[in-house]
Amino acid sequence: MSYVESFSKQWQLFNRTQLDSASSTQSHDTFVEKTGIKPEELAGTVLDAGCGMGRFLEVVSRNSAVRVVGVDLSTSVDAARQNLATRSNVTIIQGDILDPNLFPTESFDFIYSIGVIDHTPNPKQAFLNLARFLKPDGIIAIWVYKKWKGSLFSDQYRHLTCRLPWRMLLWMCRRAIKLYPLYKRFPSLVIFLPISMHPDPEWRLLDTFDWYSPRYQFKFTVEEVVEWFKEANLRKIETLQIPVSVRGRR
Repeated sequence: MSYVESFSKQWQLFNRTQLDSASSTQSHDTFVEKTGIKPEELAGTVLDAGCGMGRFLEVVSRNSAVRVVGVDLSTSVDAARQNLATRSNVTIIQGDILDPNLFPTESFDFIYSIGVIDHTPNPKQAFLNLARFLKPDGIIAIWVYKKWKGSLFSDQYRHLTCRLPWRMLLWMCRRAIKLYPLYKRFPSLVIFLPISMHPDPEWRLLDTFDWYSPRYQFKFTVEEVVEWFKEANLRKIETLQIPVSVRGRR
């Protein structure tokens, strides 16, 4: 079974859940928080490394001054193509960011990867590959899961959950998120059976499934990630307020 199969299923089921609408800017705000850059400030060629169903592609491509390439190994690219079909400045391909020859070196002015490389078999190598695709003076920004003691129980559960049939796991997640009202009253309980505490039920189900389903889910300290940037010979390395969000310049 491919390690991206869970994401293929996930984005078939939730193919439009995280797209911003007239009443929501959650994806836009998340992009800014985790990259430190506003979409309207971008120019040139942009790479979304692990685009999924196009959540952040939709945000970035509103800026008509950029040409955006989205890449993902899963079949979520089908949903992304459908969601971004009217955006002439978007190209979406299916490919593996662990492939060092995925793109020519020095191809992009800005590269971002939000919650993706930590789900690959080799996150550090995935990052080093992405850094190779960055043009001189270009910027790369990533966000990965942080190491924290509160994930102890969920990490243990994941030994089982990531091996379950996806329909069974989805059923279990639907039951688990019913604990939301209880956790709102007693927040400390969430550590024993962690679920998303997003106020929207559909987002809550998606986020909980997203946590328990992937085969790989590595976690890092900010110091570890900063070392990746140094190894890639990047400069002006910045750590952002949202952990673990780091960006640097070629």
